Amino acid sequence: MCIFNGTFLSKIKLMRRIIALTAGFFAYFFLEGFIRIVIMFYHRADFHFYGISHLPADVWIFVILFAVLINSWLVTMLILSIINKRTLFNTLLFGLMIILWRAFEISNSYQQEPAWYFITVIFLNILGIFLAYKLYTQQNEIRTNS
Repeated sequence: MCIFNGTFLSKIKLMRRIIALTAGFFAYFFLEGFIRIVIMFYHRADFHFYGISHLPADVWIFVILFAVLINSWLVTMLILSIINKRTLFNTLLFGLMIILWRAFEISNSYQQEPAWYFITVIFLNILGIFLAYKLYTQQNEIRTNS
């Protein structure tokens, strides 16, 4: 009896997917939190993990929103590159994880933050994830056609 039968290999692939998605989720938090820490240290202000009402200037709102888009795109590309199978399913799964985080954020800060911020952040997350998915699938099509 071989230890590397089909069920064992499928469990390894499942664990790889779970680890990649979890690591991507925490990498997304780290990148966004790091940008917020840099802003707060620069202005010597209190740290808040989400929202924009506490930012010291309006220009930092655009920095945070740009970071949301770039982080979503970058982490999704990394996840899809690591897993490299069932790209649509994994993209949707990661998107669901991010949307659930944003729902948690909304439930904790809907009284302090403007509604346009929540709409914009969710849109930018979805846009970053979609752009990463499209780029990754086009890149794979070019690679397989070559």
